[in-house]
Amino acid sequence: MSNRLNVQADNFIRLTNIDEMGQYLKNVEDGELHFRVFPISGTPEEFHYNGHQKSIIRKKDQKLFDNVEDFICYTFQCDQEGYANTEYVDLEVLK
Repeated sequence: MSNRLNVQADNFIRLTNIDEMGQYLKNVEDGELHFRVFPISGTPEEFHYNGHQKSIIRKKDQKLFDNVEDFICYTFQCDQEGYANTEYVDLEVLK
């Protein structure tokens, strides 16, 4: 895992850019991850990542993201050109 991640607690991680989020999910490899994302503004949302299928589902409505990149842009509130409009997101790993 990238040493630039700012670990706030055992199950909380602050991701400060798109690449960190991508690397974090890549490190899951073929595993699965149930997590909550806290944007700077807005309501936290829960997601499930399947590393084998490289798929992400939003829990509240079972929305399946087209790909990991679309999910990352969603969480970082990217503009149409793919630039993040937020400084960071906090991620909580759920058990």
